[in-house]
Amino acid sequence: MYDLVIKNGSIVNGTGEKQYRADVCVHQGKIIEICDNFTGDAKHKIDALGQIVAPGFIDIHTHSDAFPLIQEFEPLAKLYQGVTLEITGNCGISTVPSHSRRREEINRYYQSTLGVPLGSLKIEEDSISDLVERVRQKPPSIHYGVLIGHGTLRGNVMGFDLRDPNPGEMEQMEQILDRELARGAFGMSLGLIYPPSSFGKLEEIVSLAQVIQKHDGILSVHMRSEGPKIFEALDEMLEVTRRSGVHLQISHLKLMGKPQWGRAAELLAKMEEARKEGLTITCDQYPYNATSTSLTALCPKWAHDGGTERLVERLEQPEPSLLSDIQTEMNNRGGAEAVMILSTMDRMPQAHGKNLKELAELLVCTPEEAAARCLVQSRGAVSCNYFCVSMDDVLEIMKDKRIAVGSDGINYPYDKTILKTAVHPRNFGTFPRFLQTVREHQLMSVEDAVYKMTGLPAAILGLSDRGVLAPGKVADLTIFDEKTIEDRSTYLDSMRQPAGISHVIVEGVPALLEGKATGSRSGKILLHTAKSLRQNEQIAVFNEVGSE
Repeated sequence: MYDLVIKNGSIVNGTGEKQYRADVCVHQGKIIEICDNFTGDAKHKIDALGQIVAPGFIDIHTHSDAFPLIQEFEPLAKLYQGVTLEITGNCGISTVPSHSRRREEINRYYQSTLGVPLGSLKIEEDSISDLVERVRQKPPSIHYGVLIGHGTLRGNVMGFDLRDPNPGEMEQMEQILDRELARGAFGMSLGLIYPPSSFGKLEEIVSLAQVIQKHDGILSVHMRSEGPKIFEALDEMLEVTRRSGVHLQISHLKLMGKPQWGRAAELLAKMEEARKEGLTITCDQYPYNATSTSLTALCPKWAHDGGTERLVERLEQPEPSLLSDIQTEMNNRGGAEAVMILSTMDRMPQAHGKNLKELAELLVCTPEEAAARCLVQSRGAVSCNYFCVSMDDVLEIMKDKRIAVGSDGINYPYDKTILKTAVHPRNFGTFPRFLQTVREHQLMSVEDAVYKMTGLPAAILGLSDRGVLAPGKVADLTIFDEKTIEDRSTYLDSMRQPAGISHVIVEGVPALLEGKATGSRSGKILLHTAKSLRQNEQIAVFNEVGSE
């Protein structure tokens, strides 16, 4: 007798192969067989007639570290999207490694850089091993994998000053990174617009990338520019990859600002040329034309020297050069009307939902002065949407089969008493939005779309036990209706459950049944091991997929 049998579904197995009708039999957390017509007994049966049975979606780029792994409540935003695995610690920002002497700074850095309403966030873990133990004692509903944030690593070792590491500090960063990779981190992330990660220069990054390559991990990067200098930023990361041999994973690939619009094909072609050299380059993307990050992203790197408190002090009586730099970056991102304030941690509620042009009119000042005042009053913790991306570029990038789907979001709860302000809809709707966009624009087959959410990210991460439906694989499954799946979130009302996802199975246990969470907690932290594919084989796989 099997634990679970899914009957009558259309199997889209995560490889890009054509779908077929079959039953999926699950026992003790694994797929045992996929057969034409199962007639035996099972403890539980699901009728998936008219629906697609796919591997559980893998969200390769998230910032969910604190919500499911540290907070006491259980978030559900990703489960309702069909996600069974999240990779956290992106953009150089992670909750580990930490240390008692730096813990207060790390807490402040994490919250202010992400600009999320985390309430009483309290990071206590020193290492990924501490997170594993916490999760073992209180499992979440889905799985998590961890990247080490370069900003957190750097801040933990040498603080938040704008300077190069001395030889001892460099060695210490390498040793801590080596330790965390050995304990199961999937790699390291760079956030090269976010201090202190942005303080790192090429040699520092190459040295750390060599440590990552030794463990066969990935180097995930929020590049130093996604706007006017995006091609120069890509050149920097290609040089890191050449000199280290690391697998480069470019985060939330996009082109910000009207001067860059229409250059997506050129950007993709530049990466293709680098692959021909033998470099391993993959990417992720979210399916929206608005970005979201902290308002501090408008401030120049030099103003962040010393951390968030020093930044706020500089903004209290800003020099003309600081205001000028804020204005320049604001214009790079589409101008004052393109910057919508979402949250100030309730410290400046009159700003919520307004763009900087509207806030400036309310405060009777310039938009850059309005940004400075908002950051001062909110002590540097302000989240924003930036409407600065062309949908045509989004669609052009989306068609590339080496580009996985990543939300760049957080696994929030559906509870307005906890999440009191608006957040970007990507937090609640990325994966349904991707499938909806593919359907509406006829970008690719559903088989290829599912591959970009399952088999591709599993290959990038070196996961051989999931991401594909086959006997012997872990039974992480998502069942959805291809015709009705859609994102119902909006930019000012994002806390809406998507439509079209009926069931989600996590390690053989139903976590979502008939569109409702079951309260199951079969998730865990997945630990990285050496990838099953050698690097040259991986290059062949990714190049072959991209050329179809």
